[in-house]
Amino acid sequence: MALETLERLPKELTKRFIYTIFLLLIVRTTIFIPIPGVDNLSFYKNLETNTVFNFVNNIIGGGARTIGIGTFGISPYFNATLTVQAVIKLIPEWERLQKEEGELGRRILVQRTRYITLLWAFLQSCLIVYWIKPYVFNWNISFILDTVLTLTTGAVLVMWISELISQFGLGNGSSFLVMVNIVTGFSKTFINSFKTGDLENLGIKIFVSSVLFVLMILISIFISEGKRKIKILSSRQLGTTSTVNSRSYLPLKLNSATIIPLVISSLLITLPSYFITKVNNSVIQNILLSFIPGQPLYLFAYYVLIVFLNAFYTNLLVNPSDIAENLTKLGVVIPGIRPGGQTNSYLQAVSNKLGFISATLLGVIGIVPYIIDATFKVPLFKGLSVTSLLIFVGVSTEIAKQVRTYLLSQSYTINVEK
Repeated sequence: MALETLERLPKELTKRFIYTIFLLLIVRTTIFIPIPGVDNLSFYKNLETNTVFNFVNNIIGGGARTIGIGTFGISPYFNATLTVQAVIKLIPEWERLQKEEGELGRRILVQRTRYITLLWAFLQSCLIVYWIKPYVFNWNISFILDTVLTLTTGAVLVMWISELISQFGLGNGSSFLVMVNIVTGFSKTFINSFKTGDLENLGIKIFVSSVLFVLMILISIFISEGKRKIKILSSRQLGTTSTVNSRSYLPLKLNSATIIPLVISSLLITLPSYFITKVNNSVIQNILLSFIPGQPLYLFAYYVLIVFLNAFYTNLLVNPSDIAENLTKLGVVIPGIRPGGQTNSYLQAVSNKLGFISATLLGVIGIVPYIIDATFKVPLFKGLSVTSLLIFVGVSTEIAKQVRTYLLSQSYTINVEK
């Protein structure tokens, strides 16, 4: 049945699908090839209750349970991308490469991202080598050098594979790898929820939880794909018509900041749980206990972090003054808004509203798993963070669009040949 389905797909799409699966198998294999000399069982048991460790472990696909070649997964490349995006806003020469140099500038920035990935991989390797020292059988300089070299090489290998997927496979390689890592954790979350939850009236609880889960999916799709269409009018149109063409619009994404604020807020909100065991002051411990998952202050702080970081990163990525300047250069205006400063102010206000709406929706679906757990005593989706859900929805939508494009292209080719 599966082979018949593949045969009906366009040859190029089938090739990309098989190529992607092959590369994914390689990446998943590297995660579970252990580095010799480490007591991985003791390492994982001692860190199993660490909230920060569990969050990072879910994102990299369980690689942190075993210190192996692919333990870091795509995280060094992800960190390098964030670093480059921040540096572009700080260094004019890098910003010029992005805005004015076209394809050549993009290639230079991609190459610099690779070098920074290598640096991040090296730094993370050094940190983890000293972190696992209590679990190493024979700690010496040879072990340190071998482990750092192995982990760094593994991270660069994963980065290279992600670029191959982007070029020859389906979807964006780095996002696709993160999505696969998240999906692999779904089954474990599902099974553990029934081991730890109250199984009374299980059917009703699963039904209600499933309805809420579908609602979360729909909100996530709305956040990922939603955009505000601002009608625009070109100077050419001004001389020929007095009405605005509905097809002429400036799209502003509902969630321009993507998942980066979510990743940062999810990491920050886990810090109180981590530091509870590190401090001896009872007053500080009681304060930190108010911010453990499920507590009202935890949910409130999580929501505030999402709103703040989303607004900050939206302002970092979306520059209304640049958009207004480009509209003026192209001879395009927004009906009823003067070019220049007034257009800039209008776009800034719209961007702020969109950021607040997206952050509010993100906060809502972020606390839904805890509401399900508190109400039905079945932590079915408690291990499924809003970050994971948005990554899953965003990457799935991107792949679906790419597949649809190939199918439409194939249909067009067949019609032309007829």
